[in-house]
Amino acid sequence: MMKFRKSIVVLLLMSIINSCLKKDFNNEKDKFKANIETTNLDYEEKDLLIKKILKEKKYDTIKLSTLEMMFNLSKKRLNNKNSFFYLKEIEKKSIKLNDVKYKGKSRFNLGNYYSKKGIKDSAYIYYRKSLKEFIILKDSLIVGKIYRVLAQLESSFGDLILSNKTYTEALSHFNKKNKKDIARTYYNIGVNYKKRGFYNEAIENYDYAINSKSDQTYIYLNAKANALRYNKKFQDAIIIFESLLDTVNYRKKLKSKARVIDNLAYTRWLGNYKNKVLFQFIEAKLIREDKKDFNGLMASYSHLSDYYDGLDNRKSLDYAYKMYKVSKKEKSPYDVMEAIDKITSKEEPRKTFVYLNERIRIGDSLQLAKEKSQYKYALIKYESEKNEKKAIENKLIAEQQKSQKQQWFFIGLTSFLGFITYFFYKREKTKKEKIIEVYNTETRLAKKIHDVLANDMYLVMNKLQKEEREDTSILYDLEKIYSLTRNISHENSPVITGYLFEDFLKQLFVDFTTDTCKIMNKGLTEVHVNILRKEKQIVLYRLLQELLVNMKKHSQASLVIITFSITKDTIQVQYKDNGIGIDTLKIKSGLQNMETRIKSIKGTIIFELETQKGFQVKFQFKK
Repeated sequence: MMKFRKSIVVLLLMSIINSCLKKDFNNEKDKFKANIETTNLDYEEKDLLIKKILKEKKYDTIKLSTLEMMFNLSKKRLNNKNSFFYLKEIEKKSIKLNDVKYKGKSRFNLGNYYSKKGIKDSAYIYYRKSLKEFIILKDSLIVGKIYRVLAQLESSFGDLILSNKTYTEALSHFNKKNKKDIARTYYNIGVNYKKRGFYNEAIENYDYAINSKSDQTYIYLNAKANALRYNKKFQDAIIIFESLLDTVNYRKKLKSKARVIDNLAYTRWLGNYKNKVLFQFIEAKLIREDKKDFNGLMASYSHLSDYYDGLDNRKSLDYAYKMYKVSKKEKSPYDVMEAIDKITSKEEPRKTFVYLNERIRIGDSLQLAKEKSQYKYALIKYESEKNEKKAIENKLIAEQQKSQKQQWFFIGLTSFLGFITYFFYKREKTKKEKIIEVYNTETRLAKKIHDVLANDMYLVMNKLQKEEREDTSILYDLEKIYSLTRNISHENSPVITGYLFEDFLKQLFVDFTTDTCKIMNKGLTEVHVNILRKEKQIVLYRLLQELLVNMKKHSQASLVIITFSITKDTIQVQYKDNGIGIDTLKIKSGLQNMETRIKSIKGTIIFELETQKGFQVKFQFKK
């Protein structure tokens, strides 16, 4: 009787609204906007009323907040059909109004809707669409969560490498307050590594999840222990399982308790088949049967079948059949195939034919489903990339259609930037040319000193020796000057560049090695100095040459260590000797010369001058 009265009320209301809409639509629209969310009409009446107005295409009379209210009411009543209807209406209206917030919310909820329905390709599309809106809104937390659900879907599609990349992107949007989200994301990354058989990497990420100290730490500890078990570190896994049973309050988590008990028993048994673990297997099974935990029961039956294998084949087969029955009921194809494998390994051959055929059929079906899923996923990725490319192209077209003034501004800006680029290019080129010019000048002067001055002095020395004078001081002084001249010439001799540079540099170290001083280098081969540009090879050689010359003149060192290393695209060189240290004043011009050289290739140099503690220099430059 009540339902009949309600129907009459609804019909009367519709009749009144229709007449009002025909007479004065604008007034009725304002009245509707003001009253629809606060009216005493129940859910069904509001639903009929709104759908009638939408059917008449009078969209302007309904606010987005009203549609959202109806979606939430539908969701609360588990009315999936209406939930979907209102979500699509919200999306449609929000696109029309360009309301970024409601576009993002509706598309995220549509992603959730399709995800629960198991329609993963559509879920992936809507999550990606919602992501763009929430990036615009700069809602970092929800952006991180969307990246995480996208990564979960990518993992389910088998794209584990991309999935972990997306999880990493999710982590960059969480902060320290989002402990639960951070922990869950690290856990998911660990699961992906475990699927790929990288158990050490999985354990490392489970540890990150555990250290986040969320309220689900016991789940991550259980996962870590399982990964240790897969890695055959049984004792380490046993310690974690035992600690979980001792420390976690499982009063309201009996399913989790059964999982830990079962995993502990299975791990002990794998570690030593003689361990008495049957009581724990049975305890876990009984809890799962009591709680109707069918997923857990599949694991219990599987482990019990393995346990009895070889001990009591009849019982082992019984548990395999139980696993088969539950997995069929739960529609878990992989568990069905595992159960069939256990049955066929123990059952009489004449009874296994049907099961083997079923296994082949399930395997083919799974493979086909996987291929379809991957095809859809690849298509989605292709479409998404194509749409993004199209959006970029549309944006460029829109920009090209701007006013002539803006176009000229763009051309002028491009020309200016081109000029700046050319200016810096020319400046850089000039610097390189100066380095080569300095090098050529040094080499030319060295040759001239050697060819003219040193040779003439050598002839004078010979002449004096032939005259057999008693006073040898002049001869000694000339010999000293000759030695200095020869050294200057040698220090500025040509540098062999290109693919022979490394060997040439090593020869420098050999030349300065004596009975009283040893020159050692580390890491030279790893930095690949042969592929450096010519001007950088010259600067590197001259710097090390000057350091070794200064060492020989001033340091009195018995050991010199030159260490080469590379970080990203920067070569780092450290010179260190055990000499008496160097007086800064004595070699001031030498240090300035080194600074000038390294700055010419945009490098930096640091001197550490400490008397009695040796001499250290560190310099670096881009490769």
